Amino acid sequence: MVELLVSAGLSLFVLGVVYSVYRVQTRTVKSQESRWVATEDARAVLDMMVREIRNTGYNPRDTVNGASCAGTGNPAGAPGVVAANAQTLQFTLDADGDGDCGGPNEDITYNFAAGNITRAVNGGAAQNLTNGNATVLQFTYFPQNCTNSFSNPVGTGAAPCPGAAGGNAGTLAAIQRVLITLTIQSTSPDTEFGGGQLSATMVSNVDLRNRGLP
Repeated sequence: MVELLVSAGLSLFVLGVVYSVYRVQTRTVKSQESRWVATEDARAVLDMMVREIRNTGYNPRDTVNGASCAGTGNPAGAPGVVAANAQTLQFTLDADGDGDCGGPNEDITYNFAAGNITRAVNGGAAQNLTNGNATVLQFTYFPQNCTNSFSNPVGTGAAPCPGAAGGNAGTLAAIQRVLITLTIQSTSPDTEFGGGQLSATMVSNVDLRNRGLP
């Protein structure tokens, strides 16, 4: 009887150790999976934004030859940055080279509100790019100075370039680079193991390659 009790006790001890190891490993795997999902969601949104914002101001016909963004629901003038603040960016481009910005994907607005990053095209309904699990979307705008650097954000009193090189005042026309910072949470919190919602933060600089020095 004593031997049986000792054997049962040892068996329970071994089972407890095995379960503890299993629980730790399971929690690690769950956490890695949750972070991976958040990272993939963040990467998908960031890749789309970078690809489109990079083409801001694309204007193959040039305003001299009549190309503009005039049209129903579109801002007038040459393609470029239309509105820019910390959580909203609207920009236009003449993607199809027809002389206006009224075609598909030629007037794009990214916005962040209530946990959602949205994308609206040509003044239409906003499309959710996240599932209410975005916690940060921050745009920071930089002018390009005479030394080809982007040291001071637009609107912070950056010194103008000397002589005839032009200035870099805090205006929409001065924006040459957009720094995007976004944070996405995992959509499935780890309630069983107490891990909560993990998040992924990504940062990218986007140079507006269709715009030269002011």
